[in-house]
Amino acid sequence: MSQKVELSNGGWAILRDPAAVSVKNRRPVEKVLMAIGRGQAKAALNQDPATAGSELDPAIVDQFYELNDLLIVARVESWSFDLPISVDSLGDLVQEDYVVLQKIAAENVTSMVPNFGLSNDPSSPTLPSGA
Repeated sequence: MSQKVELSNGGWAILRDPAAVSVKNRRPVEKVLMAIGRGQAKAALNQDPATAGSELDPAIVDQFYELNDLLIVARVESWSFDLPISVDSLGDLVQEDYVVLQKIAAENVTSMVPNFGLSNDPSSPTLPSGA
């Protein structure tokens, strides 16, 4: 189900449900999420436990910005702006509108991530966990 979001100056955006996001728009989000996970794991392994969490790697921060943009593009179905819905166009939005879209687009992001867990389906080509 789509959701209409009111933006500044009478603007609006229609956001699609995360379950309705196309594969084409999901894959870039998945790739960045995996890259962030790898980067955070690597940083944790290389960080002195005494200073853990005190600094953010600028590369990971950039990946979070990229993730926010990709989530907005994936979720926005249409909007009132005379701009294409693209990562590049997001830079032309006022900060207030970007923040509103970013917060809503990030909701339920986990439903856009594939489940790589083990299957308990008897027809699965691999044995279930613990078998």
